[in-house]
Amino acid sequence: MKTKKKLDGGLKRILFFFIFSIFSSNISYSSQILDYETEEFINQIIEDIIKVNRINKKIRFKINNSNEINAFVDINNIIHINSGLIIYCSDYVALLSVLSHEIGHIDLNHVKLRKKTIEKSKKFNTLSLLSVIAGSTLTQNPQFLQGSILTSAALSNQYIIFSKDQEMEADLYALKTLSLLNTNSKSIQELLETIEQKLFDKGFSKDKQRLSTHPYFEDRILLIKNFKNIRDINFNENYNERFNYIKAKFVGYGDNEEVLKELNEPYKTYAESIKEARNGNLIMSLQSLNEIIKKNKNNFLLETKADILLAHGYTNEAVKFYKKNLDEYPLNYYAQIRIFENMEIKNLSKSNIEVIFQRNKNLLYKYFNNKNVLSKYIELAQKLNKEEWFKFFNFILSINNMEKDVFETEIENFKNTKNKDLLRLINIIQNIN
Repeated sequence: MKTKKKLDGGLKRILFFFIFSIFSSNISYSSQILDYETEEFINQIIEDIIKVNRINKKIRFKINNSNEINAFVDINNIIHINSGLIIYCSDYVALLSVLSHEIGHIDLNHVKLRKKTIEKSKKFNTLSLLSVIAGSTLTQNPQFLQGSILTSAALSNQYIIFSKDQEMEADLYALKTLSLLNTNSKSIQELLETIEQKLFDKGFSKDKQRLSTHPYFEDRILLIKNFKNIRDINFNENYNERFNYIKAKFVGYGDNEEVLKELNEPYKTYAESIKEARNGNLIMSLQSLNEIIKKNKNNFLLETKADILLAHGYTNEAVKFYKKNLDEYPLNYYAQIRIFENMEIKNLSKSNIEVIFQRNKNLLYKYFNNKNVLSKYIELAQKLNKEEWFKFFNFILSINNMEKDVFETEIENFKNTKNKDLLRLINIIQNIN
């Protein structure tokens, strides 16, 4: 997991590589977790949901760094998944059911319907001022949203959530999906009960729930219990093992001792090894992690080891393990970024620096707004006397503070370039902005 936040104190910096800030978006969120292992797993689950429901559209998602047990769909039909949700799901089926619920909102056109309702009501001047919280199977009261998701996600105070009927439709959609996948688990009910208890601990009463757009917890649990039982339950052990490693990683990077105590082995040791590294106990951390690596074929354990080594200053050793992970997962761009940004070019020839410049351009096209990638490319451009590239990289860094008319004028000037690779990057940025 990756981060760009600077933390005070030597040991605090070991909360490494967990969060990247988003630089350009219609709705700006304070922090997003970028983790290839987690993204690949969620993508596979979503593909399963898409297939059985015969959905003919791409489902996009983002993982937010938030302890709130929640997931929601925004106005652009992007599913937002909180890290707290992953931590509190006891197996992959619970996560699958929540994702099915959110995909149900998208597939049933609930966002579009709610937008129409707003337009008719004329309660808002413009939709551009509106941020939609497409209520998940989790959130029970806008009051709690305002104090958590809305703050951390930097959303507008003007928002809507789905009606009770739409929430019930999404619940039924999720249960139907589980039936189509021939899977089910008590974990879904357990997750609802956990959320209910946490909200009650915050002072959330039944009267408040009556005013919420979400169905009562007891009604939702009853719906789960009364839904057609599946005789031959297909519980995917491979999925669950992958999920448990991901969950353990999230627990290790977090501060949830309650969940940590409940983890089974080797996941508990894995989470504890990450926590030991965060506390500065590198040797103890690596001893535990190395034992797990010996007994397991999970290549992402090597990436975690690389993260730990890099956070403690062992850059060369870390790069070796990033490369091992990249050998098996060549699309793990986050590992590639770590290798790229830690390349030492001071003593390299211009021809070797040119190779590095050309070889990593895929990162520019995909992560042009990543300051670590840009900083390295500025360094490379200086060494190679690539004045056009150097100017454009600095232009990218200043976009957020630039007026629209200035941006449009400047980018049109850059488009006079004869460099096809630079022109491709210019067009990508212009289309996004």
